[in-house]
Amino acid sequence: MTDLPSDKQRQRERDQARTAPPNQGVGSFDVQPKHLYFTSLVVRDAQFAYDEKAKKLTDTLDKYSQSAGTGWGADSFADRYGIVAGKFLELWAKSVVSVGGVAVGFTQTANNYAQADWAARKGKGEPPEEKQPPAVIATVPKYGPPNDLTWRGGG
Repeated sequence: MTDLPSDKQRQRERDQARTAPPNQGVGSFDVQPKHLYFTSLVVRDAQFAYDEKAKKLTDTLDKYSQSAGTGWGADSFADRYGIVAGKFLELWAKSVVSVGGVAVGFTQTANNYAQADWAARKGKGEPPEEKQPPAVIATVPKYGPPNDLTWRGGG
């Protein structure tokens, strides 16, 4: 996996890319590549926060092993909880990667738009600079499995 940027590095990138709000005139709508580049960094940072929340959730849930109680009902609940919670964490992990894809997509869209705009001007002026997509979490994180809630007589 590529080295991911630190919180400070991400903040610095976002601050450098920040743009003035678009024209607030009535009836005007002007989204420029620089706005999409900035949006890609905001979405990338949201991806990191989303990933961190999953880690905090699993850290909290891991404190509750063997907490279902005893007996058939408790064992059945603990079994189903493990299955459902595991699937939930698996889905969350996959969605973290998809959020990164959105960030990369905004950058690619901005690059395509800038290139098309330049081509529409018949190549007059300098060709647009192609920005690199932001570094995102591109591999599915591992959050689970959750701790087993089945009572085993100790702990």
